[in-house]
Amino acid sequence: MRPFASAFTLFGPDRPKSILGVVADSGQVAKLAVSAGVDFLLVLSAGAFRNRGLSPSAAFLPFTNSNDLTESLAHEQVLPASAGVPVFAGLMAADPTCPIGDRLERLVRSGIAGIINYPSVSLIDGSLRLIFEAEGATVEAEMELLAHARKIGLLTIGFAGAEAGLAGRLGASGVDALIMTPGPTHVLEDIRERRDQLQQTIKGLNASLKMAKGMAPDLPCLIFGGPITRPEDLEQVYRQAPFDGFVGGSVFGRYPIESSVTGAIQGFKSVVAHPAGDSQTGLGPMIGTTPAMRELFRLIERSAACGLNVCVEGESGVGKELVATHVHRLSHRSHAAMVTINCGAIPDSLLESELFGHERGAFTGADHRRLGKFELAHGGTLFLDEVADLSPRGQVALLRAIQQREITRVGGNVSIPVDVRILSASNQPLATLVARNLFRADLYYRLNNLTLLVPPLRDRLDDIPLLLEPIVKALSHQMGREMVGLVPGFLDKLRQHRWPGNLRELQHVIAQAALLEDGPWLNGRQFVPLSTTGTVGSISERVETNLREAKRSEVGRALAEARGNKSRAAGLLKISRKTLYAWMADLDAPSREAD
Repeated sequence: MRPFASAFTLFGPDRPKSILGVVADSGQVAKLAVSAGVDFLLVLSAGAFRNRGLSPSAAFLPFTNSNDLTESLAHEQVLPASAGVPVFAGLMAADPTCPIGDRLERLVRSGIAGIINYPSVSLIDGSLRLIFEAEGATVEAEMELLAHARKIGLLTIGFAGAEAGLAGRLGASGVDALIMTPGPTHVLEDIRERRDQLQQTIKGLNASLKMAKGMAPDLPCLIFGGPITRPEDLEQVYRQAPFDGFVGGSVFGRYPIESSVTGAIQGFKSVVAHPAGDSQTGLGPMIGTTPAMRELFRLIERSAACGLNVCVEGESGVGKELVATHVHRLSHRSHAAMVTINCGAIPDSLLESELFGHERGAFTGADHRRLGKFELAHGGTLFLDEVADLSPRGQVALLRAIQQREITRVGGNVSIPVDVRILSASNQPLATLVARNLFRADLYYRLNNLTLLVPPLRDRLDDIPLLLEPIVKALSHQMGREMVGLVPGFLDKLRQHRWPGNLRELQHVIAQAALLEDGPWLNGRQFVPLSTTGTVGSISERVETNLREAKRSEVGRALAEARGNKSRAAGLLKISRKTLYAWMADLDAPSREAD
């Protein structure tokens, strides 16, 4: 019988939609991670070295015994702070000081739920790799370590470095879960560089994932390290690669304040992994059961298989990028990158550099060669967001690249063949722009073999209850308190609203309610719906109306708690008594009884 049934459930058929693990460098980090809702803890010798101000790479050098450090850190700090959350220990296969069987037996007795082959020899190469292999630290030895651990009832996580084929070998070995890494955690300040690095990371991860899933289709696969340093990065990965979870180490430990560590973990915990296949409530991350959404799902699956260029059209906030991402995930190019470029956010003078790249010295500030989006997307998908905003010059450049299937970097003279599928998105009907001579007809026909029209939220009001579940769940993690759902009256008001901002506005409304209310059930007192048959007012008018209603609600609640005593009510609101009177006059609030 394996220990820790909760740990077995973690990687079993009923596992969470998104598994989050944290590398606990200390008992404090373990305690904060548990309070933030982490699913499991990892104890690695790299953490012990990091606490000493050394690089995690020191785990491979003869400073001390790596396994001794891991066992000590687990026993003295992490296990006492784990509060029942499963703890996994990283072990090196070659240990001349202690038989590995004895080490595993001690870990079982201490309460460890499982092990992972870390530090793994797959993380190093060259002469250092040869030295380790000569001492018996080989990939084969790591697989024997994992097999031994399984025999005595421990759960096993296989750690796959960048070595070719290792993910497939570990997947076929019978491990309970697999962790893949695109390399050390690193923070990039340059926005464009970070975006490009993330896309390249996704491409490499998808290749390893395909190999592992080919050997074990149901094996939980998680990501560790690389340029994934924010919840937004993880969300982007989940959209393009069907991973089951994420493990963070220094990405959490670099936050110096307790609340920041907890907040960072909660932010990552709120990101939900999306399956690639169909479900009863939608298609992958897209939710909906109304006829309009079912028709959209059907067209997504058909267009994904054909490989032709597709344009996604719909109002702002309906989720056009999500649709394009899922077309890519279901296509035969899903193993490669999906590279995104926002055509409306790039100055016309830089557009060709963004699309086609540039050589060093091509213009002022070009201090190194940079690959363009076409090259980064080679073999995969290029997503042109807000394509209607392309300037005439940009339209000509894009059309030429599509027709010739090759590009030339700015400042270069070599033609580079490219193989990309182009998906585009627009909140304006491109056919209408063509008719008004605002968009080139020849480019339109190249981009738009099929139009996927995403319905606005007002045309799919029956989907609102389904859409609310992940929103409320994510807010619960982000805010660190339990939220069950919405009261029926609030749901009725949501159905009456016109939703000019679509899904993005729905998220805003629920987040505002969560911020202003304290209970587990959101009642939406501050929300004023705009009739689906009425006219939509300006955003400023809506904001002002909602703020007035929120203020009215707060004043009423303070007066109720103070039993009409205005001085006490003002104290509860942290305002002066004079300000309270001004608010009441402005809001026409009831005065209740006098002080």
